[in-house]
Amino acid sequence: MGWIAIVLGSFLCGSLPFSVWLGKLFLNEDVRNYGDGNPGAANVFRSGSKVLGLLALILDVSKAAVPVGLSYYNLGIRGIPMILIAIAPILGHVFSPFLRFRGGKAIAATLGVWIGLTIWRASSVGVIGTVLGIILMTRAGWAVML
Repeated sequence: MGWIAIVLGSFLCGSLPFSVWLGKLFLNEDVRNYGDGNPGAANVFRSGSKVLGLLALILDVSKAAVPVGLSYYNLGIRGIPMILIAIAPILGHVFSPFLRFRGGKAIAATLGVWIGLTIWRASSVGVIGTVLGIILMTRAGWAVML
């Protein structure tokens, strides 16, 4: 039964809108006014702050990687409970109670889940592919799809 509390905690971690908070704290702006209107690190980059965008990206990835990694490697949780723990931060980002259940696309949170489960073994390929896509393509959506 303890894993249910971890699922709820994982959802809560995923729901933390770091990009919105960083934008309001340091830029005095709502980053959802940029780009696609979602609360994500890409819109912090678009608001003009690359350093803050990188920080938002790291925080958005970490908010999913930490509870998933701790549950999988430290607590040894497997099976259906682990699946629920891994899905929870993604759903938390998409349906954030801090943003009236209007969150983002959860791309960084999904990467965080993969990092938490694989400790960079499988996720490094995805990160390299995305970076190459961003360098080679003009549309960020296509870069992520690559």
